[in-house]
Amino acid sequence: MIVYSLQNETLDQLCWRIFGRTTGIVEQLYRDNPRLCELPLRLPHGTAVNVPEQAPAAARQRINLWD
Repeated sequence: MIVYSLQNETLDQLCWRIFGRTTGIVEQLYRDNPRLCELPLRLPHGTAVNVPEQAPAAARQRINLWD
């Protein structure tokens, strides 16, 4: 799905707006959209970003307190 950036929006803010979180999604968007690395931190208004239909599940790290 293609999403367009808002004025003065960063990639983190775009992820938060679309998915409600940023963990693991920002990295995937940089892999899927390699030209984003060439743009400034604040994306130009109307920048097309290819995002997945569903966000990948957040990885949960388990800690064992008794080891």
